[in-house]
This record gives sequence, C-alpha cells and structure tokens, in this order.
Amino acid sequence: MASRNGAATLPKVLDAYCRLQVPDGGWRLLIVDNGSSDGTGALLASYAGRLPLRCLQEPVAGKNRALNRALEAALATPEPDDALYIFTDDDATPEPDWLLQWQACAQAYPADSVFGGAILPDWAAPPPAWLLPLIPTGLTYGLTSPALPDGPVFPGLVWGANMAVRRAPFAAGHRFEVGVGPNGADYAMGSETELTRRLAMAGYRASFYHGARVAHHIRRHQVEIDYILQKAWRFGRGQFRQQQRGRFAELARVPRWMWPRYALEALAWLRAVVSGDAGRRFSHRWEMAYLRGYFYEAWHGVPPARNTVLLTSYSGELGGMELRMAQEARYLQAAGYQAVLGLRPFAGLTAWTQRLAREQVTVAAFDPPVFFEGNWRWREVRRWRTRWFGAPRLRAFKADLVHVAFCWTTYGASVLWLAQQCRLPAVISVHNAFPPTSFSAWHARLLRQAFAGVRGVYAVSDSALAHFLALYRDYLSPTARLAVIPNPVDVARFRPSLATRLQARQRWQLPQQALAIGTVARLAEQKRPALAIGLLAALRVRFPDLYLVLAGDGPLEAALREQAERLGLTPWVIFTGFVAEVQTLMPALDVHLLMSRNEGFGIATIEAMACGVPAVATDVPGSADILTDCPGGLLIPAHDLAAAALAIGDLLADPARRAAMGAAGREVAISRYSNEVVGQQVAAFYDGLL
Repeated sequence: MASRNGAATLPKVLDAYCRLQVPDGGWRLLIVDNGSSDGTGALLASYAGRLPLRCLQEPVAGKNRALNRALEAALATPEPDDALYIFTDDDATPEPDWLLQWQACAQAYPADSVFGGAILPDWAAPPPAWLLPLIPTGLTYGLTSPALPDGPVFPGLVWGANMAVRRAPFAAGHRFEVGVGPNGADYAMGSETELTRRLAMAGYRASFYHGARVAHHIRRHQVEIDYILQKAWRFGRGQFRQQQRGRFAELARVPRWMWPRYALEALAWLRAVVSGDAGRRFSHRWEMAYLRGYFYEAWHGVPPARNTVLLTSYSGELGGMELRMAQEARYLQAAGYQAVLGLRPFAGLTAWTQRLAREQVTVAAFDPPVFFEGNWRWREVRRWRTRWFGAPRLRAFKADLVHVAFCWTTYGASVLWLAQQCRLPAVISVHNAFPPTSFSAWHARLLRQAFAGVRGVYAVSDSALAHFLALYRDYLSPTARLAVIPNPVDVARFRPSLATRLQARQRWQLPQQALAIGTVARLAEQKRPALAIGLLAALRVRFPDLYLVLAGDGPLEAALREQAERLGLTPWVIFTGFVAEVQTLMPALDVHLLMSRNEGFGIATIEAMACGVPAVATDVPGSADILTDCPGGLLIPAHDLAAAALAIGDLLADPARRAAMGAAGREVAISRYSNEVVGQQVAAFYDGLL
C-alpha cells in the first residue's frame, strides 16, 4: 500500500487489518509513506506492535513510484514465484476473511497470475439518485461488483484497491509505470491497469474472484460534478498513454474518428441544454471531458519512452505465421517495446482480432498496394500506388522499426521496400523454405533498395534461413544480424493429460481403447492430407481399430471426404473442422502426423511433443530441423507411402516405445521451444537494433 496524507482514512483501514483472520503461512504488510505531511508516519508507527507491519519511505510523490519501492523490499525476501502480492489503498477497508479468500483464490486458479477482487462503495455521503446510472463507476471510483462471475476477466477491470499479482511477473522484472497514476497533481489515469494490461500482453492470465472484498471510501467531494468530469479528463489522458499508435488513421496526433465524435457530442450537449435534459447534458459533458483529456495528452503529454515495432506481412489467411506474429508481439511487449500487428483483411481476421484484444494485442488494418507479390502487369503503376498510398498509412503507425514476415519468396517485399522509402529500419522473419527463384533486372534493382534498411533476419529453422540466404544474401548488408529462432509452444497449455485425452475422445466419438493417428493442419495441398488417408488405408490391414483424425479446415475437405468414402474409410476418418483450442485435442492421439511436401517449421509437431504425443513427419526441410536426432519423434520418407506405413506401424505396435518417445518429446519441447526460451531469443535478437 502507498499512502500520501492518508491519516484521515488509515485508522479505520488499519483497525480492520487488526481483525483479519490469519491465513496459513502468515502474512506481511508493507506500507510506503509517500511524502506525507499530515502525521501519517506517526500514525503508522502506532500500529507497529499490532500488525506484521513494515513502513518504508518514498519522498517523491507518485503512487506507482511508491509501490515499486515496496516491491523491491518484498522481492528481497526469498519466496516461491507463486507467492501472492496483494495491492490495496489507504482508504479500502477489507472484510475479516479477506486474506483467507485471497489464499483460496490463489489455490483455485494455479495457472493464473493476476487477480481482481470485489470493491464495494463506502459512501461518505449518499450520491444523488440520478448520478450512478450516468457514470462508469469502475472508472470513476474503482468499484467492481461482486456479481461479476468468477473466472477469466479483462485485465483492464482489475482495480488497484483490491488486486493481487503473483511474485513471478515482478521477479521477471515487471514494475508499475511511474508516468501514470496519482502523483500529487493532475495526472493520467492508469496506475494499475497499465501494469495489468502489460502483463496480459506478456502472457500472464487474469481472473476475478468475488470472495475477496473491500469497501472503498468515497469522499463527499467525489460525488460532485466537477470531480467526476476531472476524472473523465484524467481517464482520457490515460487512454492515450495505453493505446497503440497506428491502430487508426490520425489527424494532428489524434485518431480521425475522434474529431467528428467530439463535434457530435458538443452538438448533442447543446440540444440537451436547450431541452433542459440535465441527465443527457451531463453524459455529453463526460464524453467531451474524456476526449479533451485524450487530446491534451496527445499534444502536451510526455511521449512514450518505449520503441514501437510494427509487425506486418503479405498475409492471406490465419495460419502458423500469423500465430507466430501475435506471439512475437507478446514477446516484444514483455521486453519493453510497443508492438502492433498490421495485416491485410482475410477470412476469420475479425474474430481473431477480438480474441487478441482480450490479451491487449493490437491488430490494425494495413493493406497497402503491392507490386512484388502476384501479377506484375502494370508493375510501375502499382509501385507508384504503393509509394503514394501506402506511405502515409505506414507513417501513421509511428513505428521505430518494421518487422516484415516472409511467408513465401517475395511475399512481403513490397512492404519492405515501402519501409525503406519511409526511411524506417526493418527486420525480416522467414517462415518457410523457399525454392530457387530468379529475379529480373527490374526486381533486382528494387530488392537492393528494399534490403538497404534491413538490420537483421531470423528464420524459424536452419533450412529456412539457408534457403532465404540462397536467394537474398547478395542484397543484405554484411552487418545485418542473422539468427535462427524457432516457433514456440506454450508448454503450460500443451501438456500430457489423461483427463483431456478421455474428454477429447468422448467429444469426437473416438473409442477409448482404439488407436488414433491424427493431423492438425489446414486441409490444403502443402500439408497433403490425402496421403494421411492413404496411410490409414494401408495401416488398417494391420490395425483394424485404427482411426484418423483430421483437425483443420481448408479447400480440400470435400475431396478428402469423397476419398474416404471411396476407400470405405468414412467411419474411421474424423473431420473435426477448425479447432481453436488445439491443446484440448492433441492428447487424444497416439501419434501425430505431418505429411507436408514442404515446411518452414511445423508448429503442430512441437505442440504434439509438448503433449507427450510421438511426432511423425515427412523428411522435408522444416520438419527435419525439428526431428533429426530428436528422441521425441521420427522422420518418414516424403514420397514412399509403403515405407512410411511400415515405420508408423512399428511405432503403433510398441506402446512402451510410444510412451518413451512422448516423454522425451515433452522434455525437448520444454528445453528448446517453450515460450520462456524462445522469448529470450527474440529479446536478444532485437537488443541493439533500435
């Protein structure tokens, strides 16, 4: 707890602390006197004998600065990373079972790291009956209703009067942002939500728990209109600080849509004045105050100290590369950068964007004209369109560096060239093993321009990097950083689980004792799912209880269903369609197959390994990078179905071998491909490039 001149409310709060029921293992109380001048220090000292209290001093005003001071003191005591740090205010009175409830919360949600509790109002004076329906009580007073269901919660709804965070994020280096939150003067709101949203970007999950309750004291002047409008203004300032630049087209550093929005609010306010509708008049004043706060921060606030990275590509569908780009954004946020995904529209983008928004990963529309990719007719006209129409949109992101993901040969080169035209440095990630390609003199000239600003290249596999360099080495600067950074897997989500195996088999009507091979991949030519059906036909002679699970959708689904029917295999081929939560399916398999004709990496292979499922893949670049000399799987010939059937049949016939292979694969996934390992490699790659 931080307290600045809190002597008026602290006695009630500390008396309530004296009545707290003690949780198993005890508890400690750290209070930072943040430059008080009202006798707060003497008051705290008077409770030293009644509470497990330690008082700290931070003379520079700023709630977040004071909380960081407390964190340094707390972290100096050795504790497990799942220990719970509870944050509260000097005017928030807890219920007697508060700490017991927080302990129960920590035990109920072992995989989560950020928690919000219920915050009820403690009114010094009853608010006017008309007020509460017209204002956001959460933003204004930091209240959270106990009626909110327990479980996952948007991290921006975790308020500082009653929140808890496990020790691990702070041990990893996260701290409160000192540029936001109360500091003794007019300030930008976001004391705790800046942190909780940033932690969400770094992969720490948030939950709500209604049992942990405090009553937040609301003073008489805080129900007055001037105070509430000032709060709206501060909220607007905080919103500017926390929003990603470039998500919307801007005019004078402000999203264009805000200008007509302000004009409409002003017009509606004028109508309410004329009609005498006090409620509507106040609502429009609140909205205008919020917008004015945003404008003020855009024009007068301190600009963010963090560098911004734009991640973009010539993307046509939601696949492994796009998922990797989203994970890269999380890594960058955890490393202290700002990151935004700029993508072309494709089927499923809206739903995916909404899911990412819950994690505070920003996706913005970025679809500049292209001239390298696709049809090169009228290529000079297309290049000028890219230059004149694409450059303003790219500059709107205010990026310090552009990350261009190459999914195939020149797919991404137009944006790379555009970044150089905008004098923006760039890095490239390579997500496939490209075949040999020749370039015309026209292309070669523009490629030299495009690659002039490239500071680094990483590929998801050694094969992908080698193929890329065979095409582009002559265009790269000798000083460009080169690296291989594999795709990651969340080993906390993808894990062996007998319960998940049983549930998945029940869901997909797969007999519990049957053998099951499966492929998690798009039903597209690159993945060659027709070969998996052919493999099933060959293996069922030896294993009559063998099933094939095809998890994914794509253009080949109808042809594959027809193939299964023609071979008499329809009852034994299970089409699941697209599965968003693949970790709920993987453990149901006895062997995972990837029959690709080419791969950049093969994310499904390491996901299977993380789930303790033996991984089998064709011996092609990308898959070979993972499974060569890997105890967690094996490679099969890419063009010899009989040899592949023999190798997989021998594996299916040996349960002990499959179990050993699955356990070894899990260890490899943790040591080589976990988010922690790959995240460190990504941070090291960017270090010094900006």
